[in-house]
Amino acid sequence: MQKVPCPTLYEMFETRKAKDLEGNEHKFDQAVHVEYAEALYGFMLKEKPEVVVEVGIACGTTSLAILAGMETNGTGKLVSIDPGQSTYWHNCGVAAVKRAGLEARHTVIEDYNYNALPKVLADMKPVDFVYIDGWHTFDHALLDWFYADKMLKEGGVVAFNDSHFRAVFRVIKFVLSHRHYSEIDVGLPKRYDSRIPVAGPLIKRLSGRSNADRYFRKLDSWEGPSHFYARF
Repeated sequence: MQKVPCPTLYEMFETRKAKDLEGNEHKFDQAVHVEYAEALYGFMLKEKPEVVVEVGIACGTTSLAILAGMETNGTGKLVSIDPGQSTYWHNCGVAAVKRAGLEARHTVIEDYNYNALPKVLADMKPVDFVYIDGWHTFDHALLDWFYADKMLKEGGVVAFNDSHFRAVFRVIKFVLSHRHYSEIDVGLPKRYDSRIPVAGPLIKRLSGRSNADRYFRKLDSWEGPSHFYARF
């Protein structure tokens, strides 16, 4: 993995604490694994996306990886959507970006995905990269992807965090059966561990439900006819 040139990011991983805008410390949880952040940074260096949208900020680990990549590349802007950034997350993600000195490239929309994404689509199309790490129910994850697909340019990439969650995994199955996307390798090893005994490593391996982030390139803008349906 490519180490991210962002001390703020590794400080949070090491201390397991996140700070708000006033410097108060909060529990650092629900963050991506450090190797996922490093893979994300490596992806930014390789692909050099200039316009990026992410759904979900939390404590800001993915925002830092994306913005650090933009800073290294010398170009880019990130729009992050999170309805609970100032409430549930105490603005820890915003504070982390500010402490890292990366806020000039960052815009935060504190609203629900179903309100924010149509506005982003209207204002920002086309987009180079979308990172989805929002609410992990099937309907919300599918909504996130639906708008990602609409705003992504051909050749753009969408990535799913927590791809082993059953709902997210089914959304990925829908993507691959109803549109033309191809999975790309960002260097993350496939892992199939599980906290749920009935969905253990063997079952997940057989189904392809890896824990790792998964990235998919949009090959074209094909959509099926109005009656199109494929099993997923």
